[in-house]
Amino acid sequence: MTAYYECSTCGVVTKAREQICKPKEFESKHSYCGTTPEQGEMCQEMKGHLAYVCGSCGRPAEQAELLCNPLLTGE
Repeated sequence: MTAYYECSTCGVVTKAREQICKPKEFESKHSYCGTTPEQGEMCQEMKGHLAYVCGSCGRPAEQAELLCNPLLTGE
């Protein structure tokens, strides 16, 4: 089973634990997507990787499959 990680600082989700500064593990995207993320300063490492945001809750993510309603950032 794939683990998903949310940064406790800014709410970004990723499969790569090492890319976020304060990782919190989830078993599935249904545990976090649809909930409002913290809107803190985004981790420096994630700024270059962030490509998607959830169209429903606004949660940022590195991969589209991590979100229920993915939109490319900038759409």
